[in-house]
Amino acid sequence: MAFKNGGEDTVLTRSCSYDSSFEMVETPPRPKGLEVTKEDLPEEENEGPSQSVCCQPPLDMTTFRSMLDPDGRLVNEHALRKAVFRGGVDPTVRKDTWQFMFGLYPFLSTAREREVMSAEHHFKYHQLKARWKTLLTMSSLGTTEQEQGVSAEYLDDDLDLRVESFTDDADMKVPAMDTTNISTETQQQLQFLEIQAQVFAGRQPINMKDIRKAVRIIDKDVPRTDRGHEYFKGSGNPHLSILRNILITFAAFHPKVGYAQGMNDILSRFLVVLDSEVEAFWCFSSYMETIQTDFMEEGMLRKLTLVKQLLKELDTVLFNHLEKCDVGDMTFCHRWLLLGFKREFPFDEALRLFEIISSHHMELSSLDVERVRDQERARDFLREGGQNRVVGAPLNTDFTFELFVCVAMLQNIRQQLLNCRDGTEIFQSVSGLSGKMDLAHILRTAETIFMSYCRKSVIDCFQIVE
Repeated sequence: MAFKNGGEDTVLTRSCSYDSSFEMVETPPRPKGLEVTKEDLPEEENEGPSQSVCCQPPLDMTTFRSMLDPDGRLVNEHALRKAVFRGGVDPTVRKDTWQFMFGLYPFLSTAREREVMSAEHHFKYHQLKARWKTLLTMSSLGTTEQEQGVSAEYLDDDLDLRVESFTDDADMKVPAMDTTNISTETQQQLQFLEIQAQVFAGRQPINMKDIRKAVRIIDKDVPRTDRGHEYFKGSGNPHLSILRNILITFAAFHPKVGYAQGMNDILSRFLVVLDSEVEAFWCFSSYMETIQTDFMEEGMLRKLTLVKQLLKELDTVLFNHLEKCDVGDMTFCHRWLLLGFKREFPFDEALRLFEIISSHHMELSSLDVERVRDQERARDFLREGGQNRVVGAPLNTDFTFELFVCVAMLQNIRQQLLNCRDGTEIFQSVSGLSGKMDLAHILRTAETIFMSYCRKSVIDCFQIVE
C-alpha cells in the first residue's frame, strides 16, 4: 500500500501475525490524482454508519411493504434491521416485523410459504401442549386439575372455559383450524400436517418430574406478570392462562433450559405484540435459543465480565470506584441484561429498546462499523503526516450493543455513583433508575460510546519502509 510522503512514494507494510504467508511487495507509483487527502474523508458529523439512533421515525407499514417483493419475500434484511435500529417499529407494523425478526418466518419466505408454515406452527404447538397436559392428567388420576398441574388456583373455572374455547377442549384435543371455503386438496394437506405434528410431539422426550417442578415456579410468577398492563389487567384475565400454557410447553420440551424466573417477563412482550398464543410460543422459543446461556450461571457471569471489561476500557475512574465499593463484579446489571431493560423503562419504551437491541444492526462485527474503522485509519494516517501509526486496543466483538446500553445507563448517573461510599449505596442508586431515564438520551449515549470505542480500537499497524 503506498501513500505520498514528501513528494515520494513510500511502501507500507501491515503487521499480519495471523498470516505467515503475508509478503511485502513493491507497489507501483500511484497514478496522479489518486492520493488520499483530507478532502477524500467524510465530514466529522457524517462519519458514523448513518444518522444517529432515535433520530429517524419508526418503521411504518408503507416502508415495511416496500421491502417485500411481489411474492412477499422480505428481500433486504439489512435494510429492515437498520430501520428498526434507527427508529424502532410503529405499533401498526410491529407484529409483522417481529414475525421476521424473531424467527417465526424466514426473511426470504413467500406469502404462500408462510401460510403453510403458519398451519404447521399451529398444529405442532397444540400437539406439544396437549401432550404435557395429557401426561399430567394420566399420571395423577383421581385428583383435581389443580393438583395435576393442568390448571392453577388463580385461574377460575370461567377463565379456563374461555381459554379452552380457543385453545384446547376438555379432552385435550387440538383445536381445529377454520377450513371454511378451502378446497378438498387443502383440507387434505392440513390433515397431513396435523398427523406430522402428532408424530413430532410424540417423539419429543419429556420428564414429568421436571415439568411438575417448572409448573410450581411458573404458578408463582404468572399471577404477578405485568398486571398493571391493560393486556394482563383484571381478575379472570384469559391471557394469564395463555402465558402459563406457553411457559409450561416451553419448559417441558426444552429440558436443557427448562423454566427460570424472568422468562415470564420476556414472554409477556411477545404475547402483547403478537396477540397469538401460537406465534408468541414460537417467537419466544426462537429468542430463547439465542439467549438461553443468560439463564445459566456460566453464561450470565460471562456477560457481566464483558460489562466489567467494557466499563474499564471506557471509564477507568468509574470502574475503579466500583471496585473500591466491592461491586466491581457488576451484578447490579444482571436484571438489566436478563430482562432486556424491561423494568428500567415504561412498557412501550422498553419494547422499543428491546427491538432496537434485537435488530442486531449495530454490532462490532458489522460492515457499517468496519467502514467507520477504515475512515479512522485513513484519518489517523493523515493526522500523523504519513510518518507514524497510532496503535489502539484490539476490537472485542463480544461487546454487543446491549453492553454499551449498560455503560450508558451508568454514565447517566456517573456522578451519583462516584458519590456513593459503599456497595449498598451503589445498589440503591441503580435501583432508583427504574422509570426515571430518558430512553432517547440513553440510546444516543450508547451509540456515541459505541462509535468512540470503534475508532479507538483501530489496530492495523502501518510502518513506513524506507
